[in-house]
Formats: sequence, C-alpha cells, structure tokens
Amino acid sequence: MEITKSIFREYDIRGEYPNQINEEVVRKIGNAIAGKCINLNIKEICVGRDGRNSGKSLLEAMIGGLSESGIEVINIDLATSPLLYYAAKKNKYKSGIMITGSHNPKNHNGIKLVIDDKPVSGNEILDLLNKDQKFSESVGSIKSLDVKDSYIEEVSQSLKINKKLKIVIDCGNGAAGFIAPDLYKNLGCEVIELYSEVDGNFPNHHPDPGKVENLKDLIQAVKTHGADLGLAFDGDGDRVGMVTNNGEIVFPDKILMMLSKDVLHSQKGSIIFDVKCSNALSQIIKENGGSPIMSPTGHFHIKNGIKKHNPLLAGEMSGHIFFNDKWYGFDDGHYSGARIIEMLSKNEKSIAEICNELPMLFSTPELNINVTDDNKFKIIKEFADNCRLEGEKNTIDGLRLDFEDGWGLIRASNTTPKLVLRFEGRSEEILNRIQNDFLNELTRICPDIDINLS
Repeated sequence: MEITKSIFREYDIRGEYPNQINEEVVRKIGNAIAGKCINLNIKEICVGRDGRNSGKSLLEAMIGGLSESGIEVINIDLATSPLLYYAAKKNKYKSGIMITGSHNPKNHNGIKLVIDDKPVSGNEILDLLNKDQKFSESVGSIKSLDVKDSYIEEVSQSLKINKKLKIVIDCGNGAAGFIAPDLYKNLGCEVIELYSEVDGNFPNHHPDPGKVENLKDLIQAVKTHGADLGLAFDGDGDRVGMVTNNGEIVFPDKILMMLSKDVLHSQKGSIIFDVKCSNALSQIIKENGGSPIMSPTGHFHIKNGIKKHNPLLAGEMSGHIFFNDKWYGFDDGHYSGARIIEMLSKNEKSIAEICNELPMLFSTPELNINVTDDNKFKIIKEFADNCRLEGEKNTIDGLRLDFEDGWGLIRASNTTPKLVLRFEGRSEEILNRIQNDFLNELTRICPDIDINLS
C-alpha cells in the first residue's frame, strides 16, 4: 500500500477521506506510533476523535494499529482536542492521539499527536513509517475512559466567576457541542446554544471561527438575546472566536491583548504570539510588565516555544490560545472562553467597552490565496528572495515586513494548499497601500498565480 506523503504536515497529519487517509492508512500510522512509544518506554496512550463522519472508523483503526503492536489504549472516544490533551496530561505517560480534521472540509480527517508531553510532527511519523521498528509480541489492552466530568470540575474549581453572564455559544455542529454547553452552565452562565448537536455534515455552517461568514448567526443571536458575549469554536474545539455584546467580531490578537493585561495583572512573565499578530500586542505586553516573544505560526511551534520559554500565555491569530499560568499549556478553545468569562465577570465594563480601550487597529483578517501543496513553499521562497519592498524583514515564517506605519505578512499555510496574508496600518489608507504593494510585488514575482483573496 502506497501512502500519500503530502498528508504528513509540519504540525500534524491531514488528508481527504478515503482517498488519502483511510482505515488502512491510519492502522499503519498506528503501528508506526506504537514503535516510537516502545522506543521511549511508553506503554499506554490516550486516543479520541472529533465528530466527523469518518471519525469512528478511523479511531477504531488507530486503536487496532496501536493495540496489535503492544500498546495499551485508553479510548476517550468522542471529544475535543483539548479533552484529549487533558486526558494525556493526566495519564502517567502523557501521550495522546486525536483523530480530527480540525477546520478542514468535512470530507477530510487527520491526526494530532502528543508523545511524552511533546508535540510530534507529521513529518516525523512519515520517517517512522519508512523504518524497521521493533514491536511487542503481546497485544495491548483497550480501556474506555470518560474525562468530561473531571475536566468540567477542574476548570470550574480553578476559576472565580463573580457574576452571572448571558452568553451565546456557536459550536458549529463540531465536537465542542459535546463539552462547551455543559461547561459554561456549570460556571453559572445563562447559555444560549447554537448548533450544539454534533453532526459531521456541518449542516449550518463550517466550524471555523476564523472566517467572518461563519460568525453571522452568532452575531445575530447576541443582538437578539442581548447577550454579554458570543463565543464560537472550530471543529475540534481547540480554537475560539469572539463577538462583543454589540455584535462586533474581535480578532484573536485583540483577545490576546485583553487576556495579556488580565494575566500580567496577577503575575509577570513572557507571552508568546505568532507572526500574524498585531504590533500593538507586543506593545501592550511590554506596557504591562511582560516579555513578548514572536513565534512561527502553528500549534506545533507554539507548544515547543512553551516548553522552551515557560510563558504565562501564548496564542496565535487563528484563535489557538494556550494558558500556562494556572492551566496546562495546551490550546483549548472552551477553556479560553471560560477565562474570557472570568475576566469579564470581574470587570464593571462590557466586553465592547474593554475592547474600545485597546489600540485602534486598521488591519485585515487572515486572507488566503489558493495555490497547491506542491508549490506553496516555493512561491514564498521566491517572493522572499525577490521582494523589493523596503522594511524590517522577519523570515521565521514566510516573510513579514515591518514599516514605520504598519506591516505586511505572506506565508504558506502548513495545513491547506493556500498562501496566508495579513496586513495592518496606522490608517485605512496606509493599510490599503501596504496590501496593494504586497499584492503588486506578488504579481510581479509570480505572474502565474491567480490572486483572488478569500
């Protein structure tokens, strides 16, 4: 059986079901992961899945591949990625596998990995598939475990919610519907639910809060119900989107500004953020006694940065937020929502008023240009090598150019066949100028690309 190499990404493993990723492929990957675990003397691993239609059969295939290779399996079944990470943290061997396609199309699926409390890239698993490995001659046991109640209890005990808030949550028919409504009700919130039923067909909208069009129903519901806050989650619950009581979308770098001020009020330390975030975030971290650290985009890089720097907080523009002050340092959308609720509950101001105190930003959301997985990194290299725009260059992830009055970024997505762009300026006019300069350069350097921003 030939396995498609392109499914092994920098962060994880993702592909189209069943052409690229299927039960046979996942079973083989399970064998490879088992070999790595045996080499590290890891005897047991937690496994879960999100709500995609292919999730259950792929989970069973993964469990089979692990068990037949001698690894004992703790099956937590339907869960969000944060619940799987939580189960792994609580396990002696601190290892877990999540079957998830995250925010990719509904006919895709994939695998996220943490082994011995460290993230594992898809590329490493590809290398393992090509090696001869030793396996145990015994078959590993399979046990079921429900971690939902213990997670809710621990989150609730760690937070102090000072007043009852009315919140709207949009789970987008993703796995967050399994946990988020019960969590927020347990925190004492009045919860208005949108699309909490887990349905892998995603019949209402795609579970990706990073796209404005997926927040329309949440905005309307917040306004209709006079809610204090609106929260939205992606397909596997590790990302959060936010809408104010006025129905205004708050980009994740602004969410990080609020949370940075709140966290740094209690204790001082470093905060990590990715290259797509506003310059204003770094400034706010400094003003509040913290140390800003810029990282390449991707939960894999952020998690490695957390291991290296031990920050209080980390996050990225996609909505992955990692609390490491009094939580476990993994990306957790529903826990991040709980921390936003805690912050709001101890403030006399509305979330809109808190947002209005932050710097006025003239910025784009994340913009995408469709290319191919085969050529996206080549395009970025060619652009970085030949770009004539003058600014302070940062090449830790694509090319970010900082100017006196703003900045621009172009990078290759590690999870989809797209280029990712974002721009910011001190005014609307400056923002448009920077964006146009970048796109004109891209057209000059790579004239064959169809620049149709989405």
